[in-house]
Amino acid sequence: MQTLTLKMPPELSGWLEKRARELNRSKSDIAREALLAQRNRKNTESAAARAGDLVGKFASGKKDSGHKRHLKGFGSCRPI
Repeated sequence: MQTLTLKMPPELSGWLEKRARELNRSKSDIAREALLAQRNRKNTESAAARAGDLVGKFASGKKDSGHKRHLKGFGSCRPI
């Protein structure tokens, strides 16, 4: 097995040590399990969440969609 050395903030290191003691397992076991879970994780985000960085990036093509004449009657109730 290969060895991996990583730097982590003191609060994360403290949490890892505490968790290892609670579970009576090594810190390496816990880190290995977390990496395997990350690798095997299915993408459960919605399509909207995954496209979040694209929202508002592209123009609709309508230059004056916010103009008063296009908003006339917007939000009013219409008879069915």
